[in-house]
Amino acid sequence: MLRIPAGPALVLTWVRALPPAASAQVTVGVHVSVPAVRAVGPPPPLRLETRPAAPSGQHVWVAGYWAWRGGQPVWIPGYWGLPPRPGYVWIEPRWVPAGGQWVFSEGYWGEPQPTAVVYEPPPPPSEPIIATVAPPPLIAEVRPPVPTPGFVWIPGFWSWTGAQYVWVAGRWSVPRPGFVWVTPHWRPVGHKWRYVPGHWRHV
Repeated sequence: MLRIPAGPALVLTWVRALPPAASAQVTVGVHVSVPAVRAVGPPPPLRLETRPAAPSGQHVWVAGYWAWRGGQPVWIPGYWGLPPRPGYVWIEPRWVPAGGQWVFSEGYWGEPQPTAVVYEPPPPPSEPIIATVAPPPLIAEVRPPVPTPGFVWIPGFWSWTGAQYVWVAGRWSVPRPGFVWVTPHWRPVGHKWRYVPGHWRHV
């Protein structure tokens, strides 16, 4: 079965590009605000990267990703970054489908527990999403380490762009008290498939 790392996968965010020659020595500032950018389509598949040796044991690998620049996707290579403060982690950039478009949010350095929030899915589509072909088999994701004990895993799922399926990676979330997460899925309707959005269900 195909296996891909969870996290950046096909959901990425906006971050400032760094010169390749200086990337290993730079310290990235703390994130303040996260502007969202809307694009018509999803980013291309991620590129395979070869990591160079880490400059030190304190550096963290920031994986390459597709950014949205000048109205088109642009590949930002991975680099070794030095967290601005001890204990900070890199919160990955993400592309999230919403209302027939893709919302692009910035990556940043942050504290995993204080900044963690309950995952809220995009608003349900105004019109039913119907695919003309069956979705591919689910991808067996490699989960990143849980940020804090008690977090729940929000599995990845297949999103329909109107012409093809695109995998949206899973993530960890603070649990919503009194609720369980219902994963998005596709329901057969005749010879087509209807998308059922993911949501929190009261128990």
